Amino acid sequence: MIDSKQPDYLLTIVQHTYCADCMWVKGKITDVYHASGIVRGEDSKYWRVQIVSPPWDRAARVGDFPSRFETIDVPALKLEADNRLIIATQNPALIPDLLVQLKWMLINRRSNADIERDILTFAKDWRPQPTPEACVAGR
Repeated sequence: MIDSKQPDYLLTIVQHTYCADCMWVKGKITDVYHASGIVRGEDSKYWRVQIVSPPWDRAARVGDFPSRFETIDVPALKLEADNRLIIATQNPALIPDLLVQLKWMLINRRSNADIERDILTFAKDWRPQPTPEACVAGR
């Protein structure tokens, strides 16, 4: 018998909880976390969200920072499926836009496979806005 279990998707978001300059990103993170709780059939069983708040001190951050990022800078976001990296970014202008897209896809009960495909397309076609939201605190 063939095991038809779909991949386990893990969205990891890295953001300081105590950075007042990043307040708007935190709201978008909350929205995605809440939207992840919407029942989307079997896909819901294979979708997880991990929010990491690393130490403020860069030296202390090295040991706690999730793998597969180029640096230990915050903010950071990655999506994986069964440990296969789909997307990873530390672009402070792209991350809020990705979160808005993810929220919309989750609310509209898109499948995990659709989310994977569409988030890659969105990131590839994305262009920064003239005034991107970016953390002005030390990265």
